[in-house]
Amino acid sequence: MTELQLLLVEDDTSMVDQYQDVLEDYVKQHNVKIKMKDCKNLEKAKKKLNTSFDAVIVDLNLGGDTRDGGEVIEFLKKHFRVPVVIFTGTPADADTQPPVIDVFTKGEDGFCDVLNRLWQTHCIGLMRIMGGRGLLEEKLNTIFLENLLPTLDAWIGYGEEDKDKGTEYMEKALLRYALSHLVAELDGDETPCYPEEFYLAPPLDKEPTTGSLVKRKKDKICYVVMTPACDLVLRNGKPKVDSILLAEIVPEDQLFEVLGTNEGRKKKLRSNNDKNCYHWLPKSKLVEGGFLDFCQLQTVSRDEFDCEFECLKARIASGFIKDVVSRFSTYYARQGQPTIKSL
Repeated sequence: MTELQLLLVEDDTSMVDQYQDVLEDYVKQHNVKIKMKDCKNLEKAKKKLNTSFDAVIVDLNLGGDTRDGGEVIEFLKKHFRVPVVIFTGTPADADTQPPVIDVFTKGEDGFCDVLNRLWQTHCIGLMRIMGGRGLLEEKLNTIFLENLLPTLDAWIGYGEEDKDKGTEYMEKALLRYALSHLVAELDGDETPCYPEEFYLAPPLDKEPTTGSLVKRKKDKICYVVMTPACDLVLRNGKPKVDSILLAEIVPEDQLFEVLGTNEGRKKKLRSNNDKNCYHWLPKSKLVEGGFLDFCQLQTVSRDEFDCEFECLKARIASGFIKDVVSRFSTYYARQGQPTIKSL
């Protein structure tokens, strides 16, 4: 495990010394590698901060002003991708929105609690990936050297052809190209997936698309949008189609009660090895999950959709929506066969 690099923003020198002592004991007791630097205020934090830090600990009340700690966090939010832990005597003043991952109260919580939280976050690799020092950076370097630069002349040519469209237009094309290679790197990976990977939550694009999770307001029933994404792309402010196809999400307990399933069949259903009319959606922190029921479909007009449904802050990620669409297509493409009498 790599060393965890922390920056402490604290104006009380005696507290800084105390925290350093606690850190030394923590490192010895848990056999971990952590280093911590400190600074006293916003201006010094701005000078000291760089991409080498994995996380920042902030006291809100710097020099008697609770706003200074908040300004440090705002500066971090704009310029760095690092998680923040607030350790303060005035927790009521804390903004708990990202990049803040936790708030600890002086006098109630110990500095060991702060270190535990940050070490747990460090151990999953989040800081390395988002800080530009982990696997993501390694893969992007490979794509830059082996895929982007060797095709540079082609991209310059495209840029000349479409120079009237601006730099951002070409930048998005290069981003798609790089991401395609990045996704291809992971396609053959056999590492088990976690439920959070199944969803984009929240999605960056707010418009509904294939895989978007929605809820009908009047009865709170949830659905997944099954309309092809190409039909929902806005052109001149309007989608290609004037209706949206929805598949109902049936809660697990409700489906199991209807089917009367034993544990063996429940396992088959959850692994999508049972009926083609169901597709399992895992439960995550933000999504209840359940089973997509392709027998429970409905088509609503775009006006009805906008009025009677609300988009939830999640949609099925592209790597998984392909499986959903494939299963959906297989179910409705099945032919069946007439009974043939034997001679």
